[in-house]
Amino acid sequence: MSARSMKTAAGLVAVLALAYTGASWYAGRTAQERIETWVDQANKEIAAQWTSADPRPVLKIQDYRRGVFDSDIRYGLEFRDDEGQEQTLGLHDVLQHGPWPWSALQQGEWRPVAAQSLIEPLPGGLWQPWFDALPAGTAPWTLESRIGFDGGLAARWHLAPVKLADGQLDFSGGLVRIDYEAATRVATVSGRIDQLAIFSADSGVRVRFEGLDFDGTTTRSGESDLQSQQQAQFGKILIETADVPPVVLVGPSLRSDTARTGGLLDSRLHYDLGQLQVDSQELGRITLALSAEHLDVPALQALASALEQMSQNDEDEGLSEQDQQRLLTLVKPVLAAGPRLGLEGLRWETPKGASEFKVLAEFKPVPEGADQDVGELIERAIRQLSAQVNLSKPMLLQVVRQLSQVKGVDDGIGDPDMAVALVSMMFDQYIGQYEREGLLKREGDAVTADYRYADGQVTVNGRTMSPAEFIEQFGAVAGLGE
Repeated sequence: MSARSMKTAAGLVAVLALAYTGASWYAGRTAQERIETWVDQANKEIAAQWTSADPRPVLKIQDYRRGVFDSDIRYGLEFRDDEGQEQTLGLHDVLQHGPWPWSALQQGEWRPVAAQSLIEPLPGGLWQPWFDALPAGTAPWTLESRIGFDGGLAARWHLAPVKLADGQLDFSGGLVRIDYEAATRVATVSGRIDQLAIFSADSGVRVRFEGLDFDGTTTRSGESDLQSQQQAQFGKILIETADVPPVVLVGPSLRSDTARTGGLLDSRLHYDLGQLQVDSQELGRITLALSAEHLDVPALQALASALEQMSQNDEDEGLSEQDQQRLLTLVKPVLAAGPRLGLEGLRWETPKGASEFKVLAEFKPVPEGADQDVGELIERAIRQLSAQVNLSKPMLLQVVRQLSQVKGVDDGIGDPDMAVALVSMMFDQYIGQYEREGLLKREGDAVTADYRYADGQVTVNGRTMSPAEFIEQFGAVAGLGE
């Protein structure tokens, strides 16, 4: 190679090196802007979720040392624990700048990115027991992320296996995948955990989760507006307590759909507890569906915080006039949104039948008027209260028979046939009393009831009466009036 060619090649290398240095510096600056934006957004989310907390948890960038090719960052999550003590969870981030971070190239990733991040927890605080249970130099978890120039994120959260010496935690480890598309503002999360066992020395209860798979999608459409769908599926949940037969839930799952607009929340939760087993006896499947609409979360949190503070006062003192006025002020914003709360279905199903219970509470804003106490305010705000019951006698008797065969439960009950006969007789006796008063309806082996309250009137299975008449009639049958 001629001297001229060597000079040309050297000049080209110098230009490329200078260009890459500039690109890396630019990528580092871009990454810092993204990180500062995410921290700010995280604190807004925290503020939205803990509006009444004082002080609120806050995520801080404690130190940001940005170089040309990499940066060293330390974060601190500051909060107050249940005992009122100030706590800080420390995090350390080793950030390699793009366009082609060396750690990404080692993994075969050639697409240009703004940065490659590796976050680990710092020893101390609430992390320390986890550190103590692992070999020296091992982090409880690592979060590896690729940060795109467009603000996108692809992260993998690796959780290390851990078993605490006191037996209170046995965790198999797991992997969580987190991806965010800046253009659509869609974040997806999915993961897998093989086993998690937790033991409470105080209660003596041990709970073991096996085979957890979960995923979810959250789409943001404004500063605080979002739509979210989450679901989780367990292979099995085992609950063990001393001197009590073990309870097993086979194949339970959870699904949630949430929409938040400003401070208002609409949410639906569906729990499927799976196949219920007690000491190998099959007791059917239990499902639970809950809903909340037009729920003013900040107003509700402020009310909950005030009630908690008041509950710490001496019970003999009761609520002062100042406390009652404070509650009036806090309850009105909650009711102003017209919340609707529902137990849309608590269902227990066996091969012999199914029983179900539903409850709905709807409220309306109360116009400003004369001073009143909290009870009167809530009563005026009721749009409708309703409850429906559907009870299957064959299903109930099957559960009784199965339970009577569980070791430790049948002591003092006798054989299964005797237990079933006793419960059947009591069922017919009590249901018959309520049926004669029109409080329940019975068709064959199915018992139903429909109770509604609106506009100061109670409707029982289509028959209208005053609240006083309903209480008197119900109490007379239940023996409460004697």
